[in-house]
Amino acid sequence: MASCTDLGRTKPSRSCFSVFCKVLINLQCLLYCGMLHRLGVQILRPEHQLSGVQQFRADDGEEELFKGHAVVSEKAAEGEGTAWMLVTDPACVDWESGEELELLEGYVEAGTHLVLPGLPEVSVIEGNKKLRDFLGIRKVLEQETTVTGYYLREGFLLGGGTFYLDRESPDAEELLPGSEAYPGEKTFPWYLPGYGTKVYMRGIAAGEQVKAENYPIMLWRKSHGTASVFAVNGGLMDGLQGMGLLSAMAAETDSYGLYPVVNAQNMILAGYPSLADENPEEMERLYSRSVKQVFQELLWPNIAAVLEKHRYKATCMMTPQYDYTDDNLPDGRQLAYYLKIFNEHGAETGLWGLSVSDTPLAGKLASDGAFLREALGGYGFASLYAGDMEDLEIREALGEELLGSVRTVVREHDGTQAMPVGFLSEGVTAQRVIGDGLTYTYESDFLVRCMETALGYFSISFDLSRVAYPEEDGDGWEQLSKALGTTIGTYGQAFRGFHPTTASECDARIRQFLALDYRDDRIDDTIYLQVEGITGPAWFVLRTHNEAIEDMEGGSWQELEEGAYLIEVTDKRAVLTLKPADERFYR
Repeated sequence: MASCTDLGRTKPSRSCFSVFCKVLINLQCLLYCGMLHRLGVQILRPEHQLSGVQQFRADDGEEELFKGHAVVSEKAAEGEGTAWMLVTDPACVDWESGEELELLEGYVEAGTHLVLPGLPEVSVIEGNKKLRDFLGIRKVLEQETTVTGYYLREGFLLGGGTFYLDRESPDAEELLPGSEAYPGEKTFPWYLPGYGTKVYMRGIAAGEQVKAENYPIMLWRKSHGTASVFAVNGGLMDGLQGMGLLSAMAAETDSYGLYPVVNAQNMILAGYPSLADENPEEMERLYSRSVKQVFQELLWPNIAAVLEKHRYKATCMMTPQYDYTDDNLPDGRQLAYYLKIFNEHGAETGLWGLSVSDTPLAGKLASDGAFLREALGGYGFASLYAGDMEDLEIREALGEELLGSVRTVVREHDGTQAMPVGFLSEGVTAQRVIGDGLTYTYESDFLVRCMETALGYFSISFDLSRVAYPEEDGDGWEQLSKALGTTIGTYGQAFRGFHPTTASECDARIRQFLALDYRDDRIDDTIYLQVEGITGPAWFVLRTHNEAIEDMEGGSWQELEEGAYLIEVTDKRAVLTLKPADERFYR
């Protein structure tokens, strides 16, 4: 059995990407993406007979290593000391063994924060008072309950507090948009918090007789003086949303939290525009117009108004045509028209790599290339929309002449642990959309809040090929335009401090983010920040508790919300001076 002293702090070889040190739990994903070599990460293997700590490298690809894993992430500091945070799978711990619980208590007593993405079996918790005290649980009220919604407390994730509630339509036959998909489970044990516990998220119990303070807890922190235990109930840390939760937890563990972000907010118009007159019978039935007229006279004025109102930039992933098997060919005059108006509105033109026909990608690219050479003498795209294509298919496509200038590929979020930003190949970045702008769910809303918290990154796609080829009644532009305006309005208001970008602008920021190396230190009320490895600006999020920025050298700042600031560093060294925000506040 390893002792607490086995978890000594070592100086990371690099401090870049330290945000992932704090926020990533899926190590298989990190291994695959080759990111762990950037981190000061250590791995503890508590598989009954603890084998101690070992430094992990990205090429140590043995999946067996991750069974029952725990992660120790280091806070940038030199010298010896305790590890900063331990993230462990509760399934790997023998909770009924007093020895292993004492080991975890020893870590916390030594100053290591403990994060439990899940909890032991409710029967184990109910029968072990010492464990309940350690986790911050006063009482097990019910072994299982089904909630009717969630409440997220303000000040934890960026974007403010919110309610996720079951909402029935007027005829009570179905739930309104949002309610059909929650970010976690709706049935889980009903725990009441104990003394010294701060609750960030609760389930909303059915029945008006239940007081809010007795709602079942889902996400909380138990303070043990020297460190805290963070516990998660209800499956909230499954998937990429765990990044944001861990990032928010990290900010709660110290007087301040400072970490780099991408600072990019993308609006992707997928499959817009198309330049051929397609599906004419359906367009005439729905709009009494051709698809070219629908795109010019209905879609673009509405899109342009949304962009102007909410200060967003659009990346228009155009396609010469949707169907490559009919006789409707693209119109070069349409291409010239759109390139002109996109340029006037600061929009980017990328290429949509999909089609509604079964045309192979190579065939589509050959046809598109021939059209563009005839219409313009050729055209160089900086961004490609690849949807849910596999890596191999994308890499093969990037070898085609038409895509020779592509620097970034926009991909759909497929619900897996795949990283939202990274390198697809040595010279091409990948950026994933994290939500369907035409379909709102509580799950997607929560994921957006988590990605904004962890990375300052937001990318949402609107599949406008559905206008030309509707698959259901709700695919009419009248309905889709409302969804587009509502989505952009909602997120644009909540995260307006971050910068709107096109896909190419986001690409440049991703490269900066991945190359960044930095160190920060605090002396009294002053934070010193040193950045290396990049040219140009870098962005950070600063989170404080009852403190505000008084002055800054080496860059600029703006308040995102209470206790959260976007920092732009323009010199190699920045200095931030803090001041009390409210003397009456206490944590």
